[in-house]
Amino acid sequence: MAIGAFSEKDRQPTQRQVSNALGTKRTLWESLSRFISSTYQIPGDLSFGGKNYGWNVWYRKSGKTLVSLYPQNSYFVAQVVLGSAQAEQALALKLGKNVHTVIEDAPQLHDGRRIFIKVRTPKDVKDVEQLLRIKKRPRPSSMQ
Repeated sequence: MAIGAFSEKDRQPTQRQVSNALGTKRTLWESLSRFISSTYQIPGDLSFGGKNYGWNVWYRKSGKTLVSLYPQNSYFVAQVVLGSAQAEQALALKLGKNVHTVIEDAPQLHDGRRIFIKVRTPKDVKDVEQLLRIKKRPRPSSMQ
């Protein structure tokens, strides 16, 4: 089973299909997307991550991935890869039980911990935002 709800490579989902899949959690998706756009000025690209992952919105710049968002039915999954030091910083944060447990349980691999967070609550969104701030410092605002 794929991480995302849309797992067929030849069937790219439309915005409406993504919105319908997310259901009431669409507002959480939109909130996190706005945060990424305003904080990092990185556009999301719809991409296919393979049969085990499915379609996702991939936020990356200069070849470096910030986060991937996988729409699911009534929630979404945020994938963040944290290096060893970043994972330790994340565990020191005041995170919700859901996100803290996911980080603790993720194995440390050579390229970091691959964190897959099921986002279902506003707290989950705030926790993902905190992880992104650890992963990449926000760009200073150009309007001063």
